Amino acid sequence: MVNRAIENCDALRPASEVMQIQRLGVMRSTSLSFLRIMFRKMMREAWDIKQTLFDLDNDGYGEALYKITTPQGHYTFVALSREISDEVRSDRVISERWDITFALCEGEVSEKKLKKMKQELPKQEMGRGDVTDLVWSRANKSQRVFKHVVEALSKGEQPDLNILYEIGYLFRTTAVYGNGKFGIAPYEKVKEHHTFSGAFQAQMFAVYMLRHFSFEMVEHIARKRNPQAAQLGVEAKRLVGTGNATGLGMVPYVISHPKLLNQWMMIRETALACAKQKNPSSEDYKRFIRNLDRVHHFFESAPIPHTLFFENPRHLANEVEAILTLVKDSSETAIRSGGNTEQTWVQLTDRVKEQFTVEAQELINSQLIELYPEIIVDLEQQTNADDRILLVPEMTIGALRSIIKKQYEWVFQYDFSQPEQKHYFWYRSVEKEEPRLGEHGVDPGAELAMPMNIAEQVQQLTAELATCEDEQSVALFLFEKPELRGIVRRIQSLEGLPYGEVQANLTGADLLPVYLLRCKLAIFGAERFDPKSNRWVRITLFQGAPLVEEIGTSAFNDDWFYPLLPNSEEIK
Repeated sequence: MVNRAIENCDALRPASEVMQIQRLGVMRSTSLSFLRIMFRKMMREAWDIKQTLFDLDNDGYGEALYKITTPQGHYTFVALSREISDEVRSDRVISERWDITFALCEGEVSEKKLKKMKQELPKQEMGRGDVTDLVWSRANKSQRVFKHVVEALSKGEQPDLNILYEIGYLFRTTAVYGNGKFGIAPYEKVKEHHTFSGAFQAQMFAVYMLRHFSFEMVEHIARKRNPQAAQLGVEAKRLVGTGNATGLGMVPYVISHPKLLNQWMMIRETALACAKQKNPSSEDYKRFIRNLDRVHHFFESAPIPHTLFFENPRHLANEVEAILTLVKDSSETAIRSGGNTEQTWVQLTDRVKEQFTVEAQELINSQLIELYPEIIVDLEQQTNADDRILLVPEMTIGALRSIIKKQYEWVFQYDFSQPEQKHYFWYRSVEKEEPRLGEHGVDPGAELAMPMNIAEQVQQLTAELATCEDEQSVALFLFEKPELRGIVRRIQSLEGLPYGEVQANLTGADLLPVYLLRCKLAIFGAERFDPKSNRWVRITLFQGAPLVEEIGTSAFNDDWFYPLLPNSEEIK
């Protein structure tokens, strides 16, 4: 899509750079991340959120309802809290019981509907919703933090902020479902002219509401233990977000929705290109230095996660500190020249690319986008895309070859006669429909593999096209080779969409799926990436975000990301 934000921003990075899996795997959230888009809309439109039912027992088990009023309509957030044993509490998709199940619904929830939801919602995959349900999900408590907060409040005290900052959440989701799962509302219902139109907007809001419910739940339990219990303080609440544990299921989604992936990467790259071409003013430098100071302190104080796949936060903090020196030097040069330099941010990003890690590069890129909110005004409305993958039977073989040559040269770096290039296969569990990764020669089911081997398929297609004339139609070719219909249709549909393919062999022995998990989670707006293996990662959402009671206030600034402890070194 073309809009006024991108008229002069044609210096997009090539797909050969952007879509490398190692670079995708170190992406950071930006102001175009989905939860940031949702949050700005919620604050701008001053949504009203009120508790309408809070029927929890002394231990916090029961149900709660919240009414959400927006300019477009009314919605209800439903939270069901149930007692489960520690033995069955699990982050796995195959789990069958959770501390909390929750939903976001259109309109008010009647007694009849609530009764049905109390039967169906706790079942999750085995339950059935209806078309008024926009989101279904579930979450487990972070037992350590939850117990600590309740105990502190019941004594009339505030919890230890260091513990809250370290863990970052009271509840951790394991999946957030929308778009027609379990009979709930299909994507088409919210795609246009809806409160939650835009990619994953309803899901992000439901996760934000879970955060709010977690505050009210711990306060309720504390009051039941002691009527003089303390309320959770504002500083404490800000340090608490919502956790999430994400596994392999995200990877097939990214690969099977290439036009959406292209759209999400395109708006991000467009914003970055526009920001880099700006000639920074002295005020731009001041804000950028201030933002990098904050980021530096964030990574300097952040808990150190498992760092086998991602940069150690302390190392990243050191890189940001060094980059700050470069920025300050550029700022002083601009001041001495009276602001009459021809310098843009391109000079800085080029130096960062030469001297620092890929993770530091992408962090700086994300911070540049933050500097210019006017750039994203139109772009944030463009997270949807026509994701249909359609066959063009009248296309000639010559035209098909041309697309392959222009957009798929990267696939020919792999030699699929070598076993290590076909080490893995992707399949879906029959029992839970959970995407999984198998090893050829070790795990059964290779004959049922999902079509994730894009690079190999393109090579196979290219070999078959070798004997075809350029003028021959695709229709005639597929009449003889119908098994190649899927990859032909994919290539045709992605013509002119440079960011639709992850440029990697997704079956090779060196594959690290956690890179693609982080990529999509960063697009959502996640932070605190903590990989537990190369196949699943824990993250935090909404840590530092404003509270429900602050919605619509004039004091809101979209700068809450990378929160610091209140006693952290003051940012100058």
